[in-house]
Amino acid sequence: MPNQQAATTGAEQSGSTALGPLGGKLPQAGIPHPAQQSITVVERAQIEQTSPTSLLDILQSVPGVSIARAGGIGGQIYLRGFSSNNWRSPMYIDGDRFRGRNTLQLNYFAPEEIERVEVVRGPASVVYGSEAMTGLVNVVTRRPAVDPFGPWRLAHGGFSAGYSSVDNGFSTYEWAQAAGLGFDVLGGVSYRKGGNYHTSAGPALNSDYESIGGNFRLGWSPNRDQRFELTLREYWEEDGRAGGVGGAPGWPYMKVRQQPNQVHMAKLSYAGDFTDNLVQHVEGSFYANYFDTKVATVNTATPGVVTSSVSHVGGPLVIGGRAQGVIPWEPAAWGLVKTTFGIDGFQEWRPGSSSWSLRQTATTSTFTPEAKTGPDNTQANAGAFMLHEWTPNRLLTLSAGGRYDWFNTTTDLSPVSSARALAVLRQNSDVTATAPTGSVGATVHVTPMLDLLASVGTSYRYPTNSELFAFSATSIPNPELKPETGLTYEGGFQLNFPAATLKVTAFDSHYANFLQTAFVNYNGASVTQSQNVGHATVNGVEAEWRWQLTPSVNLNGNAAWLQATNTDTDKPLPFIAPWKGRFGVQYAPLDSGYSLGAAIDWAGAKSRIDTAQEYPTAGYAVPSLYASFDLGILVSRRLGDTKLHVSLQNIFDTRYVSAATYVNRSYPSSMYNPLLEPGRNFTARLTHTF
Repeated sequence: MPNQQAATTGAEQSGSTALGPLGGKLPQAGIPHPAQQSITVVERAQIEQTSPTSLLDILQSVPGVSIARAGGIGGQIYLRGFSSNNWRSPMYIDGDRFRGRNTLQLNYFAPEEIERVEVVRGPASVVYGSEAMTGLVNVVTRRPAVDPFGPWRLAHGGFSAGYSSVDNGFSTYEWAQAAGLGFDVLGGVSYRKGGNYHTSAGPALNSDYESIGGNFRLGWSPNRDQRFELTLREYWEEDGRAGGVGGAPGWPYMKVRQQPNQVHMAKLSYAGDFTDNLVQHVEGSFYANYFDTKVATVNTATPGVVTSSVSHVGGPLVIGGRAQGVIPWEPAAWGLVKTTFGIDGFQEWRPGSSSWSLRQTATTSTFTPEAKTGPDNTQANAGAFMLHEWTPNRLLTLSAGGRYDWFNTTTDLSPVSSARALAVLRQNSDVTATAPTGSVGATVHVTPMLDLLASVGTSYRYPTNSELFAFSATSIPNPELKPETGLTYEGGFQLNFPAATLKVTAFDSHYANFLQTAFVNYNGASVTQSQNVGHATVNGVEAEWRWQLTPSVNLNGNAAWLQATNTDTDKPLPFIAPWKGRFGVQYAPLDSGYSLGAAIDWAGAKSRIDTAQEYPTAGYAVPSLYASFDLGILVSRRLGDTKLHVSLQNIFDTRYVSAATYVNRSYPSSMYNPLLEPGRNFTARLTHTF
């Protein structure tokens, strides 16, 4: 991974972003990846000018990604056909695995805290191990970007305050950084609050949210080639699930809330460059994350019966880390070679959750006191990888990588009381497995303007400790599960013009030992169990482009087509957006102090569905307008670096649903089932940097 602190512009060093045009080149990711990998980077300037409410809003413009909203800030993503809720598209924070809350992890970041978002599409297991079957999301947070040498001084700081009309929402972020004597410090605090968001059919009840977070970074650079860093982060939020995963069918049958949802994070990291050594770049990190969540549910689906329950999910505690190096081999007769190699791993302690409930009817009231509902369990992973890139001549670049992983999963027996389940767990309470993965790829530089791309990669997902050992009144364990495996073929091309870039990728993915929840008979009752039930294929085409048409006008966009099938049943996989994309235009005269933009987010109708799990969805085209103004240029120099970002999203208050949104087919279709997307929304954000 390149030293991300060193690759900053003057605008980034002051904490601000320019209002200039996007440019004709697609931005590049900093995380290690094969040269042929399909990657989209959403930059800080794009994030600020579109005024998103959450990380979900940032990701919905990425090709191959669909969002499955559950509330005002909560939900999941579908990346090349699979949901982040099902552990197939992991999340990384500044290059480190962020594991522990696959359903809620996208909630934890206010957009003001994010420098950029990198989305890797396609199998990434060769570098990132388990779960990176369809790709991954790497969130790069804002970091000190100022020269740490010289006298100690308060370098930069600022604030932002924003408003959104669709939920009468308010958000703010305050930050400051200081540097000197080889040290640098950055601290920030974010706050978000919003009510129930409005749709074209009325307010989506139970979609409100409130969150507060704080972050602190302390860096020390003994010289300009090395840096040590301590990062601390705390986040608290409460929000409601109006629908979607864990919330469907929504109002008036079910009300689900996180009350509250918390994470505590700490990390030590190092990055160094050694130009005279064989290994010329080294990075390492050690992190610890602890999660704590209470989920409150009020269920009124049965007439005359109200059941209120609270589930306390304490933990997990996850510690982990990584170490990696880069060897750029000296030029020789056989060309240029770069080798990236590393090790990573984690240890997860997951205590069994507890719950309590109150059941009320017209004549009775039954309280069930808090009790532990599942056994404690752990999972450990260690992996090693190596990725080579070889350019034997100016016409060809080859890549090849491999990885080997070791897993160990254990479980306690308490509070399992079933003799049959105890017998199974005693024989399989300590499970160890290994998994190899690999990839090869080639880039043919046909002309200076045309590159042909091709790759073959394997991927896998090792079962989580919950899938192996979960036990409750409605589920039983399955410690004999096998890892899911995948094989993906990709091919495409990239056109590189002086003022434009177009990249098109087609892919064909095949998956085996597919993990799904199945109903089984256990002690005369029907319960659920995770099983390896079959095979699936996912095919698609993704395109992304930017064109700096004139010095002031930029055209940009993307499009994706996707089809996914369970090949054992010949039924489509649910919640797939067949066609999806965005067309955008930006007008930003150089040095004018303002930028204007427009975008149309569109999707095709979804009629190829699994009728047992989803409803058809209609196509849509939703236009939005954006504008940014540098008030220090347009109003008065006394205002300094002060910008106003405004937008009008979903201009015509279109009623539409993401094809990826979860549905409960046991209940009729409604504005909550599947959950409607937000309606017309005016946003305004004022930022100031000193």
